Amino acid sequence: MKVSRDFWTLLVLCLLLGSVASARAAGNYTLTCEPARGDAFTIVLTGFNFKVTGATESASGAAAGKRSGFEMSVRFALNKDYEALVSMAEDNEVMRSCKLTDSDVSGGMPTSENVTGKVKNGKVKGAGPASNGPFQWILTNATITSISAIGSENASGAPESSVQATIEAQKYTFTQ
Repeated sequence: MKVSRDFWTLLVLCLLLGSVASARAAGNYTLTCEPARGDAFTIVLTGFNFKVTGATESASGAAAGKRSGFEMSVRFALNKDYEALVSMAEDNEVMRSCKLTDSDVSGGMPTSENVTGKVKNGKVKGAGPASNGPFQWILTNATITSISAIGSENASGAPESSVQATIEAQKYTFTQ
């Protein structure tokens, strides 16, 4: 069966547009941390997860006598920063701040919306605005509570290595 040249051209264009769209959807996330000792560093991330934990026991819902927590898990390709992060986790080193930024500004200019995460009467105030566009989380007085190296296969079956680190903080600020 003979397939026309126009069909192949259209197929290639669709594949290119699909790869551009998926690259855009992935975001351009960076994490810049300022440790109490040493120099600031920046890591390009492949993904992240932000979680607010309440100050109650999950079984009873009663106050547990502990503070609410703010936890961010970040993922990035295995690189030279892995060893430094492991050392910081082992030493329980406090970082003055860790700033996660979506540097892709093609979604528009940042707005003046600014939310600070605080707990009042057992309820978390400030989960961040729901609009699209670039954003920034700033964690203050943060520590790395866990770090894991992960090996897997990518979509084409080739081996790849990545790292997942969990950072807990006393306070956070969200800006979009």
